[in-house]
Amino acid sequence: MKLFSKKKKTIVPGMTRGEALACKPVKNRGVDETIVDDGLVRLSYPLRLKPLFADVAKKFGMWKDGSPPIKKLELDEMGTLVWNMIDGRTSVKKIAAKFAKTYKVLPREAEVATASFLKDLGKRGLIAFSMADSNQHK
Repeated sequence: MKLFSKKKKTIVPGMTRGEALACKPVKNRGVDETIVDDGLVRLSYPLRLKPLFADVAKKFGMWKDGSPPIKKLELDEMGTLVWNMIDGRTSVKKIAAKFAKTYKVLPREAEVATASFLKDLGKRGLIAFSMADSNQHK
């Protein structure tokens, strides 16, 4: 008998792989992007804390002027390519296809790497995903 079993994680219950790849990432307007050396991107964004931790941080003076601390994330060449393709109109699948072509990797590998990177950006609050179907307006 198994005491522990791994549950397969899904971003949205009932979402298929095809539906996930059809999603269109959208940048958070609160994220500042700066081009640094060699054309790479540095993202600056407010640290997201749960309300309880935010209250403690404020009480101990960790927030200046009532604003949360700013975090910085420097993207490498691959991350910069993906970040620059996020425009709210381009699907995850198209971004992964461009990644596969640019870095000469198999399409499936590119989809996994791209989806993982975008999921991480989503967890940090840097992007959101639009699941609007482009066929709705036809």
